[in-house]
Amino acid sequence: MVSNARVHRLSIVTIIILATLLVVGQASAQLNQTRHNNGWILAAVHAPGYNGSIWRTDLWIVLARSAENTSMTLYFNRSGRDNSDVYGISVDLVEGQEVYYFEDVVDEFLHVGGGSWLGAIHYMCNENVQVWARVYSISPDGRASYGQMIEGIPTADASPDSTPWHADEQQWLYAMKHTADGRYRVNIGVVNPSNVAATYSLVIYDRTGNNSDGEITVEVPPFSMVQLSDPFAGAYGGNWEDAIIRIRTTTEDAQTFAYASVVDNATNDAFFVRGVKRMRPDQ
Repeated sequence: MVSNARVHRLSIVTIIILATLLVVGQASAQLNQTRHNNGWILAAVHAPGYNGSIWRTDLWIVLARSAENTSMTLYFNRSGRDNSDVYGISVDLVEGQEVYYFEDVVDEFLHVGGGSWLGAIHYMCNENVQVWARVYSISPDGRASYGQMIEGIPTADASPDSTPWHADEQQWLYAMKHTADGRYRVNIGVVNPSNVAATYSLVIYDRTGNNSDGEITVEVPPFSMVQLSDPFAGAYGGNWEDAIIRIRTTTEDAQTFAYASVVDNATNDAFFVRGVKRMRPDQ
């Protein structure tokens, strides 16, 4: 059952959940928590791709327990737009059912309309959940690619703004692949899970993390994301299997998620690289 009621992002329920995360989960906010009640799928899409293909996103929600009066709300945060006040779609969670599956969730469930849609999914639940998405393409003849599996990440895992006491908590991307012959490309996504517009710095380094071959600045609206199409294609001659990328924000009170989508141009398959948060020395 889908609710058509408009849910303001900064509702009382949201504030209560965020306050709970900040108070209860403050010590463990650095951890890649498994079950949580407020999180993000960093990339979701329903859009045309190369050679007549269609990119789509399937979604799974798994409850920690199947309880009465369990409710969950999904927000689709479209790329490049201020999504502070978007429609929340309520998921009717039935007592006795623990696994929920939504095929082509952006188009079929979130009802975003025709055309090309890229964004991130923010979800909140009054029970702890695990969430996964599969982003993949379907060719004109109906064959599906393997695609990439994306795990839902707790909002508490976002990197804070790059003030001095947070300097070591930036997002880093490892284990990517790029080839000078054009076989592989690496798209970079920056997700802003905060309610302020933010400026992000993306820097590519060699395997040691010392020698830089490029820097890019990106502006991202509140509760939004931007995916850059192979922004460092020319770095290290285009062939940089061991390169690493750092993403951070200098905007006060902003937060950061980041990812890389490594695409095989020959098959249109891709694998997902989540940004990881480097810990402070005292943790």
